[in-house]
Amino acid sequence: MVKALRTAGWRSGRRIDLETWTRQLAAAGFKFNDVATAVWAEFGELAIESSPNRVPSSSLRLDPVDACIDTSAEAQRLRRRFGENYSPLGMWSIQYRSYVAASGRVIAVGPGVLWELGTSFAEALIYVVDGDGGADRAERAAWL
Repeated sequence: MVKALRTAGWRSGRRIDLETWTRQLAAAGFKFNDVATAVWAEFGELAIESSPNRVPSSSLRLDPVDACIDTSAEAQRLRRRFGENYSPLGMWSIQYRSYVAASGRVIAVGPGVLWELGTSFAEALIYVVDGDGGADRAERAAWL
């Protein structure tokens, strides 16, 4: 996993400026949690690709504005459904919006389906890069 992170441009101690993102997301109606802002600061703007052994391939592009700027209503539905604040994270596998909860849980949302990528950001990274042996993480999203 560290190799995938380094290939994407991550390094220990990496930090990016969040002012533009936080201003834009707040204006769009998002409320952020501390886990999200910590993840954005360290991993924001990275496009993390799966290992060559992962089938199917996977990726996580960490840009909450690009992926989710127009989805605050979706984040509010997630909050009502799961009882905690979900902040935008980015895009999983090019097409699914991803969110991170105040608890650290990372989910991705697609048409009629919700995937749990991990119960923490670290677990989600492992799933994106290496997979998990085919465990079914999809939940039919009646909440949509």
